[in-house]
Amino acid sequence: MNIFLRVFSVHGKFKGVTIMKPSGRAFRITVLSMVMAGLFLSSCGKSKDQEKKDQEQQEQEKAIKMLDEIESVNESIILILNGPAIPGKGEGQEEQQDNKEQQNQQQDQQQEQDNGEQQNQKKDQQQEQGNGEQPDQQEQQDQQQGKDQEQQSQQQQGKEQQGQQQQGKEATDQKPQDKIWTGVNENIIELHSLLNEYIPAAAKLGASTELSSNANNALNQLTKKAEARDHNEVLTEANNLYKAICDYFTLHRDKRAPAKLLLYHARRVMLAAKVGDWQTAGEAMDELKEMWNTQKTSYGEDQKDDVAMLDLSVSNLSGVVDEKNQNLVAIKGLLVLQNISELEKGLEEK
Repeated sequence: MNIFLRVFSVHGKFKGVTIMKPSGRAFRITVLSMVMAGLFLSSCGKSKDQEKKDQEQQEQEKAIKMLDEIESVNESIILILNGPAIPGKGEGQEEQQDNKEQQNQQQDQQQEQDNGEQQNQKKDQQQEQGNGEQPDQQEQQDQQQGKDQEQQSQQQQGKEQQGQQQQGKEATDQKPQDKIWTGVNENIIELHSLLNEYIPAAAKLGASTELSSNANNALNQLTKKAEARDHNEVLTEANNLYKAICDYFTLHRDKRAPAKLLLYHARRVMLAAKVGDWQTAGEAMDELKEMWNTQKTSYGEDQKDDVAMLDLSVSNLSGVVDEKNQNLVAIKGLLVLQNISELEKGLEEK
């Protein structure tokens, strides 16, 4: 069948144009080509979307790994100060610190030994030079007397130096607090470095400025309290920094985040009870119970035993807080931390 169209020509007249209808075979080829082109474009779009999702997942995992390291360093501060640290956390950092101190001591001892050998070599050279000159007998006696006096003087100086070094070591042993705060400050410096790297990475993944502000403020307060060597305040600020870390775990949708928040509140209870602040301890205990009652029904069958143990330990801690017994709060609180840690491990392995 012919199809006629009327078009306007340059001469102002209409002309008839005949367009032939394509054959059935050509029509089918055209439709098939269009369908294949559509499928190709659709597959390209899905491939790009999948690549984007995979890249984002990799960035999330990298950020969580960095956050785990920040948490570990923070826990090492609490561990150094004999505070209520997460079981198993921060121990590697403390061991590294001890190894570093041992290496420094070995280096000092090696330096002292090298200095002693250099002095002995210098004496031998002086004696060889004296023997080569071959002076007369009187001069030799005078030189020998001078050498003897010089050796006695050097020996005396060596004894005095050893005595001063020994006194310095004894003074160091008498001031263990200096060693403790040196370790605390070194870990704080590392926290500044780690957060400086982590926060921009978290911002790319959607972290708000409020999260970064809370983390920076907590770390700054921790630094200031450490400068003042305020033991209890440093522990409190380290726990406040831990709260900021927990909020970041929540941002990354880490399944351990709810359990970590429980630990923050449990530690608040313990730190407040330690200084006799029973009002704060009671408020923290109420928040812990409320959060736990909301959470405990959300865990699966695999966490059934961990949930039961934690539920009992939270109840026991609440009872001794009501009694205002510091010793029992410390004991029951550690059980709560241990049970939270076990629950967290179960979630991590799931």
